[in-house]
Amino acid sequence: MYASRARYHEMMNSIKEFIKIHDVPRELGERVMDYVTSSWAVTKGIDTTKVLNYCPKDMKADLSVHLNRKVFNEHPAFRLASDGCLRSLAINFSTVHTAPGDLIFHQGESLDQLCFVVSGSLEVIQDDEVVAIL
Repeated sequence: MYASRARYHEMMNSIKEFIKIHDVPRELGERVMDYVTSSWAVTKGIDTTKVLNYCPKDMKADLSVHLNRKVFNEHPAFRLASDGCLRSLAINFSTVHTAPGDLIFHQGESLDQLCFVVSGSLEVIQDDEVVAIL
């Protein structure tokens, strides 16, 4: 626990120094700090990808299905999928944490990924107006 806390403080100090050295605008610097703080709160500093890569392929697939179970159970697209299909999908999923206020996609931007909101909410903004909350 102490090592984890020390890593957190070291990382935060590095980020603060980075922001200072590169003269990052205040608002952007605050967003960076908020993102890192909220990401750490979710992961406790554990790199899931690193842990999964320690495991053999079969175990990695089992863990990936477990980690993505909420998506598989809550979205109708996966209801009829076989276990093999879910395992293949799960090892290719990646979890992304976003901080409140972050933009995920800009209007008009080409998309190359499909996103599922597992927790929290998502505002859809068009012409500076919230048109939906998911």
